[in-house]
Amino acid sequence: MPSAHKEESWSTPRAFPRFLLDIRLVIRGKQVLHGRTKDMGQGGVGAVIPGNIEIREVVELEFQLPLSSEPLTIQAEVRYRQGFQYGFRFLHPTEQQRELIRRATSDLPSAP
Repeated sequence: MPSAHKEESWSTPRAFPRFLLDIRLVIRGKQVLHGRTKDMGQGGVGAVIPGNIEIREVVELEFQLPLSSEPLTIQAEVRYRQGFQYGFRFLHPTEQQRELIRRATSDLPSAP
């Protein structure tokens, strides 16, 4: 019997690997929401957010990376949504921001 749920698959592979990371996240767009990350890489983040954000909406994300003294604020676009599960692509991250994310995730397990 076929399953009622269909797995979503990306047509192109991610540009950067993702790593499992569970930290608090503030999302500033049309409204301010709070959630938690699931996974993160230099190119984006997956998160659980109890709220409604539209696909392609550009938001500002703020989170405190492990071993970092200051919160990181970065613009991102909603690329995926299924229920409260969201996927964000970082927009124009600086090399410094990418390096902070790389360092924070270097010893973490890879996300599936």
